[in-house]
Amino acid sequence: MPSRRHLLAAAGLAAASPGCLRVLGDDGSESTNDAPADTTGDATGDAASEGIRIGKLSVRNNHGEAHQVQLAVESGEGIMHMDTYEFDADGGTVVEGEWTSTAAEYLVHARLDDGEIQSTDVAGSVDDETTCVQMVLRIDAEGSLGVLYGPNCDR
Repeated sequence: MPSRRHLLAAAGLAAASPGCLRVLGDDGSESTNDAPADTTGDATGDAASEGIRIGKLSVRNNHGEAHQVQLAVESGEGIMHMDTYEFDADGGTVVEGEWTSTAAEYLVHARLDDGEIQSTDVAGSVDDETTCVQMVLRIDAEGSLGVLYGPNCDR
């Protein structure tokens, strides 16, 4: 059976706020979380088993040069979104999708320019009680791609 990376590449990905910062890993792993996310919502129990809602997903280029970001959002149902975004220096966009109203176990895959596909498991990136996050895929001032998680979806 092909790996998720191969499926994404075959599907066209290879041709795709305050909070805690993580560096996207190329195998679904992330760097160590510097600060725990705050709890939001009124859920009880293990939110990761029920999924997480992505209240807002945006991509931002804070680098002084233009970049291309290929983005895919995957849930247990399969690929929900796949697109390529071109950004001038200091450009950005909000990406709309079903994830703003539906909790699930989301994986977000991104590729900066001609780099490796990098992935993050949204539920695995926050504490077990968080039910909603705001995510910003951000190209920093040095030209590296990372993700910011903000646990407050009400803002």
